[in-house]
Amino acid sequence: MNSQQTQNQMLEEELDKYPGQWFVINSNTGHEDKVKQDLLEKIKNDKLSNIIFDVRISKYQTETKTGKKTEKNKFPGYIFINMIMTDEAWFIVRNTPGVTGFIGSSGRGAKPFPLTSEEVARMILGDSEEEQKLAIEEVDNNASKTNSNITSGPNSSKEKVLHTANFNVGDYIVIQDGPFADKDGKVVDMDYDKGVAIVSIEMFGRYTPTEVEFKNAQPVKEY
Repeated sequence: MNSQQTQNQMLEEELDKYPGQWFVINSNTGHEDKVKQDLLEKIKNDKLSNIIFDVRISKYQTETKTGKKTEKNKFPGYIFINMIMTDEAWFIVRNTPGVTGFIGSSGRGAKPFPLTSEEVARMILGDSEEEQKLAIEEVDNNASKTNSNITSGPNSSKEKVLHTANFNVGDYIVIQDGPFADKDGKVVDMDYDKGVAIVSIEMFGRYTPTEVEFKNAQPVKEY
């Protein structure tokens, strides 16, 4: 076993100690450290240490033209996070300033595809830029295959289900269940294929869009 393999194994063992799953957050390039710090503060202030366990940025040391040592991100725009993927945790991370989404998600609120400790270790310790790109592409490809199997596998229905709702875009609703139960908000978009509405609710002093299942939303007659 060479030194690289030994490092990978040691890091895998370290990453395996966390009780959550590993995911990759996509952030604005150049803001990774600020996003990480904001997440760590949220974990501390909102007492989220029971669902979000670790946040990492993969860095390497380099030298400037003047010989000054500095650190650079191996994956500009990417942050690694170990968490239990609850609706609350997803909402908090996804709506952290600077976060643009999760890698391995099909979008529109779909939960992302988790990584193994081996994949995370390989991405954090990968030497070449090409190896790093291949690792990220593998995560996206795995997610795409999973989503494809869910929607077009041998046991899937051939008929497309179209969900219905007793409210429309522009209406106000009250959320009936979950972490945002009893909160009201305005419906700004609706996905009839998935049966979810995008509702603008007030969170952390600002209005934030969040996904609510049709069955979990009760229209408000007067607002």
